[in-house]
Amino acid sequence: MRNVIAVALASLLIGTGAATAQTTSRPGGPSAASAEAGGFSIGAEALMWWFKGAPAPTPLVTDGLLGEPGTKVLLGGQDVDTDPNPGFRVTAGYSLTEGWGVEGSFFYVPPRATSRSVSSSGHVGSTDLFIPFVDVTIPGESVTNLSFAGFFSGRAREELRNSLLGAELYGTMRLPMAGAWRVDLLGGFRYLRLTETYTFSTDSPIIPPLPPDVFQTEDRFDVANHFYGAQLGARAQIDGRSWFASGAVKVALGAMVQSVDVDGRLVTNDFNGFGVPQTFAGGYFAQPTNMGSHGRGVFAVVPEVGLTVGYRITPSVSVVGGYTFLYASDVVRAPAQINRNINPVGRPAFSGDPPAPLVGPAQPSFTFTSSDFWAHGLHVGLAVRF
Repeated sequence: MRNVIAVALASLLIGTGAATAQTTSRPGGPSAASAEAGGFSIGAEALMWWFKGAPAPTPLVTDGLLGEPGTKVLLGGQDVDTDPNPGFRVTAGYSLTEGWGVEGSFFYVPPRATSRSVSSSGHVGSTDLFIPFVDVTIPGESVTNLSFAGFFSGRAREELRNSLLGAELYGTMRLPMAGAWRVDLLGGFRYLRLTETYTFSTDSPIIPPLPPDVFQTEDRFDVANHFYGAQLGARAQIDGRSWFASGAVKVALGAMVQSVDVDGRLVTNDFNGFGVPQTFAGGYFAQPTNMGSHGRGVFAVVPEVGLTVGYRITPSVSVVGGYTFLYASDVVRAPAQINRNINPVGRPAFSGDPPAPLVGPAQPSFTFTSSDFWAHGLHVGLAVRF
């Protein structure tokens, strides 16, 4: 959260700080941007942001039945993040008159991934690994073996990959101010995109001297959040001869378009006499009952706060740095889309047998699970006016 506020303010200053500094400069003093009609400014910044961790996925691998004394969660069950996340931002501004202007910015935090894994050799005396779930046919807590000492080993891995992108286009109106202060009102459009992919993969091969086999699963949850909204805000800047400082607050209201793609598979040769591996629909938490593409639109609020300080190297070139905090009220995060309620009947990953018709509740089902999101961090870069 500390880095969030700094990053937001910094981004505002890089593109807009250049434009605001010139108009408040004292006679004979340097200026960061042109307040005259036709004045153009551009900035580029490097970002280092931290994201709110993705909500804790379901316990994925344990060494016993959940709820029993001594059972430990070995994989899953805790928030996942890719911090820190490097990126970049570019901004541009154009002064139509001394009081009116137009500005735009674009930032991008490229995909970044993090992963955790756990394994057991399956040798006699090794720890048995289990995948816990709620068996809706009981109903109650149950497990299926990921490894079984003396028979088959087990490995499991979770991976989160995410990316953030945003763009703004807005007009500026300068308020009458005296001295070194400048205040602008902002109004326009904001776009924001948050994407995530969460993958849970397993491998449970038989150990020698039993015949070698293939038994691999993958559950994949892809989410995308696209925000489209109208934005209002204000920016204040104080200007010195060689330095300036700026702070801005913006709030966007609009639609968050959410999409979730769920896919799962089992690759095994256990059902054909250890021949060529076959692929079956459904892993552990991604089954035919919740697999597919799902979408909806919800109302969301996206505020941003930014702080920036700058120093003029020349009358036209400034170095800037600062902090930004960005918030979104309603997004879908990939790990949160896992449903632990499962009907294992006829599911080969659970039964170890070929697929069979489902008998009983159609679980896991799919339901949108949403939460808030924030990103914050630092930025540093250059601003140039023409």
